[in-house]
Amino acid sequence: MKEERQYKKPTFIESLLPIIFMVFVLSVGIGVLSWPASVCLLLSAAFTGAIAVIRLGYNWDSIQQFIVDKIAAVMPPVLIVIFVGFMIATWSYAGTLPMMVYYGMQLLDPSYLFAIAFILNAILSYVSGASWGSVASIGVALIGIGTGLGTNLPMLAAAIVTGAYFGDKLSPLSDTTNLTSAVTQTKLYDLIKYLLWTTIPATLISIVFFLFLGFSQPSQGAISADSLQLLVQLHSLFKFGILPLLPMLIILAFTFLRLPTVPALLSSALVAVLVGWLYQGFPLIEGVKSTMGGFKMHMIGADPTQILSSVKELLEQGGLNNQGGFIAFIICAMGFAGILTGTGMMDVALRGITGKITNGFSAIMSSGFVCIVINILTGSDGLNKIIVSELMGKKFLQLRMHPLVLARTLEDFGTMSAPIIPWSAAGLYMATTLGVPTFSYMPYCIFFYASMVFAAIYGFTGFKIKKIDDVEAQELAEERGILLTQ
Repeated sequence: MKEERQYKKPTFIESLLPIIFMVFVLSVGIGVLSWPASVCLLLSAAFTGAIAVIRLGYNWDSIQQFIVDKIAAVMPPVLIVIFVGFMIATWSYAGTLPMMVYYGMQLLDPSYLFAIAFILNAILSYVSGASWGSVASIGVALIGIGTGLGTNLPMLAAAIVTGAYFGDKLSPLSDTTNLTSAVTQTKLYDLIKYLLWTTIPATLISIVFFLFLGFSQPSQGAISADSLQLLVQLHSLFKFGILPLLPMLIILAFTFLRLPTVPALLSSALVAVLVGWLYQGFPLIEGVKSTMGGFKMHMIGADPTQILSSVKELLEQGGLNNQGGFIAFIICAMGFAGILTGTGMMDVALRGITGKITNGFSAIMSSGFVCIVINILTGSDGLNKIIVSELMGKKFLQLRMHPLVLARTLEDFGTMSAPIIPWSAAGLYMATTLGVPTFSYMPYCIFFYASMVFAAIYGFTGFKIKKIDDVEAQELAEERGILLTQ
């Protein structure tokens, strides 16, 4: 207790300085100096730690604990990202990825590829409630097909990610949708119906946008000579059939059954190694090695000098040892987030930002803004829902707006912004799984931006903003233990 009394409560200015510093360092460091994002976040963490020590009286042990606690909180998604590399390497070894690319390149028209990628991932994520599972299965295969066809991979990655998050937003099986329903104390299916007003127009715009992008790409007509060489070489290196599909089918089965993701990745990788050994006839030891160091063409007895560069680019990837940069990135990002939240600076900054709200539009936009800020500062799209619902629940009732309005705002801004933040758990997962940097696919994620724009338009016009009267407001407040007069 003696140690706790020496800690000072941060002022609003002290709380805001680390956020301003981080925005400045990221803008200049990445945009001008081309520094790695991890370096920028480490500098931000050091600056925030200096304020905590000099101005608030914290010692290193306390700061270290804040960082450790934050890293521990994000370890489940971090483990998933790490083992995605484990799985992808074995898919090349088993012939899973080569086979899907081989047939996909011949069956899919490049002009429709982006729109098809959006729709397929939207369907799978909706019926399974798992956006990450859809990206790890269909998404990986589509990226391989796109690589073989020479298509624009950032555009394709955006179609995959946004399609996957359609289900993450609307599926009754989605973790994020259920969390939003729980923290706002709204009925799940009422929330899903209410979300349709922003999601349907955003989806239609996205499909049209991806069709436009597809038809805007250089016309390829028949398969090019380079692509034909790639197909011939893939077919000469691997045996195709039903068995190479087993690793992907395992991921799909785990996804539909809503079983844990890490065991799904490990099971898929194990089966892939067995398929590569027993069906393809490759050395077992090489399959095991690929899980750590990534797949290399020499592992299947191929002469690397005779392999097309396009084949190498497609297949030589994955492996646990290649995730070191990702781990460093997480430590730096969570270092900044841990200090900011542990010292109370984030809470003070957010309350200062949302202090003067007088109407429904400002309440919606402030809530959306805070959701994005929390995603940027903590990398957790689950945390933003918990914090903002606590922070803004009373304000929405005072302004006579139904909790469904707040719930939809959390989804439109909180869930939709997560995959386009490079250091968030969602952004890291998508970039690592698809092999496309977040900053590269970010401009094409029209579904995310359209959802936010429609939320803002509805808030400004009052269209489809569910209002309540004084009696309903009081009843809802009593259910939630809120005193509206304070």
